Order: sequence, then structure tokens, then C-alpha cells
Amino acid sequence: MDGPALSPRELLILEQIEAELGSDQELERELRTMRTARMARLRRTLVTRPWLVVVVISGCLAVSFTLLALAVVLNEPVLLLAVVVGWAVVLVMLMLVAMQLRRRGRIE
Repeated sequence: MDGPALSPRELLILEQIEAELGSDQELERELRTMRTARMARLRRTLVTRPWLVVVVISGCLAVSFTLLALAVVLNEPVLLLAVVVGWAVVLVMLMLVAMQLRRRGRIE
């Protein structure tokens, strides 16, 4: 623990608070059944498995460049539109994630 140690009075108050929380059955049940948020689980997964990020990004790039090449070779505007819409969706999602992180104070 950083800083000075707790005084005997503060230790007594802390023990009382812990005893009250320990006897609260509803709180105990909620904490036992609590699920982590999807974004927190996703973030934890991506941090513990960085290769997954590389695989997903590589797959997305491969699909988009394949669609782009097919659009040019086959002269199909629908495929080109699919590439543009795909990149637009990715950019919007990245902006939403950046805004959420900025709100939480994680990025400047």
C-alpha cells in the first residue's frame, strides 16, 4: 500500500464496512453472477492473444484487396461499392472506439 498506514480507528471502520458487505447476500449474489462487459472481454482477449489481431487485420485486408482487384478486372461497380462500404464501416467503427476511449480518458 502506498502512503502512510491506517490508524487503529480507520482499521476498525474498515473492518466494520467489510463485515457489513460480507453479510449482504444480495450483493454477494450480484458479484457472483456478474458478467464482464463485451468490450472488456474483447480487449482482454486481444491483449492476451496479439496474434489474433494480426490474423483478423490480415484477413480483412486480403478480402478487401481481392474485392478491389475483382472489381477492376471484371469492371463491376457493385464489387467496388462493396470495398468502399467495407472500408467506410471499418473507419466508422474505429472512430466510435476512439471516441469511447477518449471519453474514458485513455487517449488524449
